[in-house]
Formats: sequence, C-alpha cells, structure tokens
Amino acid sequence: MKPEEPILCDPEDWANIQNVLAGDFESFEQLVLKYEAMVYSQAKKAFRNEAEAEDFTQDVFLKAFEGLSTFRGKSKFSTWVFSIARNEIIRRYRKEHPEIDASIDTLSSDKLGDNFSSQESEVLEKETTEKIRSLVDKLPELYRKPISLHYFENMSYKDISENLNLKMNTLKSYIFRGKEILRDWLKKDDEHGKR
Repeated sequence: MKPEEPILCDPEDWANIQNVLAGDFESFEQLVLKYEAMVYSQAKKAFRNEAEAEDFTQDVFLKAFEGLSTFRGKSKFSTWVFSIARNEIIRRYRKEHPEIDASIDTLSSDKLGDNFSSQESEVLEKETTEKIRSLVDKLPELYRKPISLHYFENMSYKDISENLNLKMNTLKSYIFRGKEILRDWLKKDDEHGKR
C-alpha cells in the first residue's frame, strides 16, 4: 500500500480549507485576509490602476474558492494561490493582446476564420453586459449596491466603503459573495440554455 504524501500546507490554512469544504464558508475569509495582500501586490505590478488590481484580486480568490476541492495540501496554500494569480495574469494579457495569440495560431493551424468578427464580438459583449446588469438588479440590496458601484460606476473599493459606510473587509466580503451568487445564476442559466 502506497503511503500518503505528507501535507505541506500550513496547519492553520489546512484546517480552514477543511472547514470550507465542510460548508463553513466564513473560514475562507480567513484565507482571503491572510493572503490578499500577496495577490494584490502582484496585481499592482501587472495592471494599470488600483480598481483593476482589486478586481483581479477578488477574481483570483473566487477561482481559488471554486477550485478548493482540488487542493491536496502538497504545497503551501500561498504557492497554489500565487500560481492561480500568475496563470490568470497570463490569460488576461493574452486576451488584451490577441495579436500575440493570433500570430501563433496562424503558424500552428491551417484553419482560419473560426473566430468571431469584431462586430459579432461587440454584440456578444453587449448582450453579456445587459444580462449581467439584469442579474445584478435581482441581487439582495446588501450585495447589489457594492457590485453596481464597483463594476458599473467604476468606483474604487475605498470610495464605496466611504459611500456606504462599510468597513473595507465587509465590503470585499459582500462583493465576493455577490459575485458567487451571480456566477451560480449564470452557470444555471447557461445549463438551461443548452437543454
């Protein structure tokens, strides 16, 4: 019988992860509070402004939350989260600089013309934005206001916390949970559309 590999993750982090997987989502906030500065510092180097870096940091932890069941403790949790952040930075860079990927695709594939035209992409993006706006309107007010101000009014977390008289950590928690609900709704809507 093959011996189990040792858990290299910090014991406190590992305990929080097990709690989250058991349904105690508050424990994930402990992990966010502990490591968000690390992710944010990387985001500040990669992106142009504070709001974008804050948004990116929240997205990284949302991805970490969604993939938490795949983390086996064979590395530090910080290493795992850092790798998610690095991969997401690369993915966004490629998305913002499609000419780089396009040149690679041209060399490696004989098939051309499979991508949307720019006009089709604009229509698709507009439809997606409208759909998200309609879903945001259905959120509980607790989550709706912060998300609307951040994403549709382009307000920074600092300005929103002052505007709504919320502590920064509380605000981030509301936005994080609101995005979780939205992602779940979008996923269900997508699954329904495929039937």
